[in-house]
Amino acid sequence: MKAKISRLQLFLLIPNILFGKAIGITAGVMVRKIGGDTWISMIFGFFIGTILICLLTYLSSKFPEKTIIGYSEELLGSGLGKLIGVILAIFFVIAYGTSANVLILHVKEYFLVETPFIVLCFVYTLLCMYGVYLGIEVVVRFSLLGLIMLLGITLTMVTGTFNDFNFIKLQPLMDKGFIADMESSVYLFSDLAMAVFVVGILYPMLNKKEKMGRILFGSILLSTVMIVIWPFFETGVMGESLMKEYVIVCMEQIRCAQFTRYLPRYELLMVSFFTFSIFVQSVAMFYCASHSIKQVLGIKKDKYIIICLSVIGFLVTFFMGFDINNFASFLTFPWPQICAILSIGIPMLLIVVALIKGKLIPFH
Repeated sequence: MKAKISRLQLFLLIPNILFGKAIGITAGVMVRKIGGDTWISMIFGFFIGTILICLLTYLSSKFPEKTIIGYSEELLGSGLGKLIGVILAIFFVIAYGTSANVLILHVKEYFLVETPFIVLCFVYTLLCMYGVYLGIEVVVRFSLLGLIMLLGITLTMVTGTFNDFNFIKLQPLMDKGFIADMESSVYLFSDLAMAVFVVGILYPMLNKKEKMGRILFGSILLSTVMIVIWPFFETGVMGESLMKEYVIVCMEQIRCAQFTRYLPRYELLMVSFFTFSIFVQSVAMFYCASHSIKQVLGIKKDKYIIICLSVIGFLVTFFMGFDINNFASFLTFPWPQICAILSIGIPMLLIVVALIKGKLIPFH
């Protein structure tokens, strides 16, 4: 890879990838399954996700110049390695569709209600295509701005709803039991899988790779705090019964926020705050899909892949999100379950094979 990114940029990228969908749409899916324990279930999910990212980072450090597809071919053979590449390419395309629909549905449901959904899909796909054309290293620079805005929106949400927060609405804790909370964390893997596999694809791009395990551990820990605080406050302010009524829970939470008598609602401000973050997430998914295809097929011309993927991405985004209820159902089953199987199964398979082949030096 000729493109290079810094360790700080990858640190900043992870919260941008995890935040946008998790605080609203994923939280909405989870609350309909586990109720007020959504924030507890998310903590369980992030605990597992942290382990996965640290393990994959360690494995990637043994093949510093290869992506997860590259060292899959070395460990499993060319055929199985390319199969993993195909699976990841499909994953990233669908992940792009879910990411794109996060922003498009916010805009469609709350602001541009009369604008045809297909127009929003087309415009956003063109924007992401242009971002990939510029290069992932250019787009990743927006991660700092995205993180600042995410911190800003989280701070304003907390301060704007603090007076309405009621601890009674959080009770009873673990109402459905510890096992049920653990099982429901599977819905978070539609977000965690994106972060896990982005690390596997972008790791060779790092200009310095020392201490990346610690750096990414800190990154996902920051992400956990920033994200879990949303369902915690959403439950404490709205209550689980009201949360269950909405697909995009975070927008209803924002409607509860009030800072002064002159700024009673700030939905537009919220969308403006996390637009950069969602854009970075979408472009990262688009780029990783194109790079996966490039590695599998050996195509050298990026523009051909980008153009073809733009058409595919547009179609996936449109058919996935034009019916918001079907989109919510897809994010309930089977997408998170598939993401959990892939994000746990692929790294563990590669680690076991690497151990057997003596590639993990400390265990050799």
